[in-house]
Amino acid sequence: MSVHRAERRERAPRPDQSSRRVRVVVIEPNDVAAVPDRLDEEFDVAARLPMPPRAEDVAAVLTRVRPRLLLLKHSLESVDERLMTSCLSAGVEILVLARPVYGLLRAPAMARFGGLPWIRLGSGAGRPRHERLKRAFDLAVILLSAVVVIPLIAAITAVVSFTGPPFYLQERVGAGGRLFRLVKFRTMRVGAEQATGPVLAQPDDARITRLGRWLRRSRLDELPQLWNVVRGEMSLVGPRPERPEFIAGFERLPHYDLRHLIRPGLTGIAQLTGGYAATVEDKLRCDLLYLNCRSMRVDLALLLLTVVELFRGFPRG
Repeated sequence: MSVHRAERRERAPRPDQSSRRVRVVVIEPNDVAAVPDRLDEEFDVAARLPMPPRAEDVAAVLTRVRPRLLLLKHSLESVDERLMTSCLSAGVEILVLARPVYGLLRAPAMARFGGLPWIRLGSGAGRPRHERLKRAFDLAVILLSAVVVIPLIAAITAVVSFTGPPFYLQERVGAGGRLFRLVKFRTMRVGAEQATGPVLAQPDDARITRLGRWLRRSRLDELPQLWNVVRGEMSLVGPRPERPEFIAGFERLPHYDLRHLIRPGLTGIAQLTGGYAATVEDKLRCDLLYLNCRSMRVDLALLLLTVVELFRGFPRG
């Protein structure tokens, strides 16, 4: 859609509204399936643009009408770096329609406008100060939990050793697309992929041992990855690192490469909501949500939820 067509949908605010109401631009699906809203009752809606948004059109409208907010009536995966760059340059905050999974985040990330739930987004780019605090937080948590974690790792190592090597090393993709060797407890029979090659694990995978099934359900098989966190290859919270063999196919999904802007994590929103049964698209949606809303408060909330799930059993294994 051209800028000129977008202009015809702009509406000049009334004089009595401009001083009282926040000016916004709304991007919405241009079809009958669009979710109705009451945004005009709460905001000075200066323009409504159709999906998918063209970055150049959005930039032109933002420069002209100077809104405070951009409300995207679509899910998180429709946000790309060009749209975020346009909004950052204009000092405009982005909100997208919230999905049920977004409920893991609490205010101020969540908001309700026009009868609809919204999630506030931040920049997807790296934040050096936040990353330094996150690194210090990770190391502090590991140090404080060592008195419990080290004996637990030792006990699991001894039990798994009865059926073969206790640890399993696997190449994964980390921040910046760099490869590293992830360590975890072995949960499958020895040589499980010799005949098949790399295969994604399934909820009821026949290759998983009886002990391995319990370790996976409790996520205790991930405990050795604390070594990867100490080495700086991973963080406690973040997108789960994937194998390079699979990423070649996953990169067909829009914005999949944005996951590699930050260090991968032991736990995250996808693990707390979908487990191994979650689709690649669902996991990506959760990872993009975390990427745009991450903070120390969010990390702490997700870690506390992870501890709760250790006792309850994670979603669908």
